[in-house]
Amino acid sequence: MKIITELEDITKNDNCVMTIGTFDGVHLGHQAIIKKLLSEAAEKNVQTTVVTFEPHPQFVVNPERQTKLRLLTTLEEKINIFEKQKIDRLVILPFTKELSEVSSTDFIENILVHKIGFRSIIIGYDHAFGKSRSGNYFVLKSLQAKHGYSILQMEPFSANDIIISSTKIRKMISEGDVAGAEIFLGRHYQMKGKVIYGEGRGKRFATPTANFLPLSDKKIIPQNGIYAGWTIHEGKKVESVIYIGTKPTFNYGQLSIEIHLFQFNENLYDKPIEIAFKQKIRDDVKFESKESLYRQIEIDKQMAMEILSKN
Repeated sequence: MKIITELEDITKNDNCVMTIGTFDGVHLGHQAIIKKLLSEAAEKNVQTTVVTFEPHPQFVVNPERQTKLRLLTTLEEKINIFEKQKIDRLVILPFTKELSEVSSTDFIENILVHKIGFRSIIIGYDHAFGKSRSGNYFVLKSLQAKHGYSILQMEPFSANDIIISSTKIRKMISEGDVAGAEIFLGRHYQMKGKVIYGEGRGKRFATPTANFLPLSDKKIIPQNGIYAGWTIHEGKKVESVIYIGTKPTFNYGQLSIEIHLFQFNENLYDKPIEIAFKQKIRDDVKFESKESLYRQIEIDKQMAMEILSKN
């Protein structure tokens, strides 16, 4: 897959089928678009081009949301997914204030048509682009005769009778429904990071934990609680219990992510790992004593093993 990150580096290629979007999560709805893109390209014997943006447009258009908006996928994760789907060309447009002010007509003509090039374009059912998100299927249609491209607008993609969207998946994860998010994403929700030194409290009570520091501060962190999931390191997928919370029993106060790995004794300090969420077990609550907390931890571990044994 050829990756282009600057407009100046693009060589125009009209011999391709294009799709465009932010693709946060690359969820099942996005995957349906990619599947159609690949089939259209094969039928027409042309290449595939995906156009996306970095950073997410909302960080530029609504800077006050920077502390609130969290993403499902980092740019690196999106690149990896598109590469696995065998996209020929990925164009990552730097999303700037200047680009946000470009009208939808100018965006289509000056960037998509004259700079990137395409023979046909596939867009999502609700895709909008250009200044104030004024561009849509009808704007593309109004320029079709002039530039000679074809357009396909996809129908909404549903699961469990719910139309899938990145916004809905973010809400599910923020509410702890990682199992529901998995259905919409088509895969487990995952976070990359590394193991850092903690207080060492878990080692003293036969439940050693690895303290997890997320690689990106832009990724959404699931709601505080206890989760069954996996830790992935060097290709190994280890069943785990994942804790997200503020350790209320110890009056810790700061957000902490800790992982207890089953049947794993390797040193992970400062090493890159990934955590994948399967199901929330319970909320993060304050216990009357340390002893009651540790009794509950043993129950949590047993529940996690039962959940993961079915997967």
